[in-house]
Amino acid sequence: MKHILLYAMLLLSGSAFCQKAPDIKGTWKAISKIETETTEGAVTDEDKEVYKAGEKTYTFTAESVTISQGFGKHTEKLPIQVQGNQLFIGKSKKNKQPYILSVKGSHLLLTKTKNKVKKGKTQIETEVVTLEK
Repeated sequence: MKHILLYAMLLLSGSAFCQKAPDIKGTWKAISKIETETTEGAVTDEDKEVYKAGEKTYTFTAESVTISQGFGKHTEKLPIQVQGNQLFIGKSKKNKQPYILSVKGSHLLLTKTKNKVKKGKTQIETEVVTLEK
């Protein structure tokens, strides 16, 4: 009986790990980028960029993203890899930190979190890029 319950729990919990990736293909306008640093749970630094309409765009295909900045003056094409709700931008590297994809209405949120210990204190750096279709 224990094995049946364990098997059922594994089956049900497995669906939580198989999250379907949101459809990100197409052009998205950057709305904002917020970088927050917390140490031991207290915000120690916050940097907020709010973009004007058309100032920065992300154009996603199945294999790449083209990021256009300065109202189209600068563009950069980078390879991407999507695994579930994780987005890897740029060349593959060992231990590369992915963005977590989430959709809220017409907004696509790209969230990246880095944890590190500095002088014995836990620091968490969070980057949230908000895009709009």
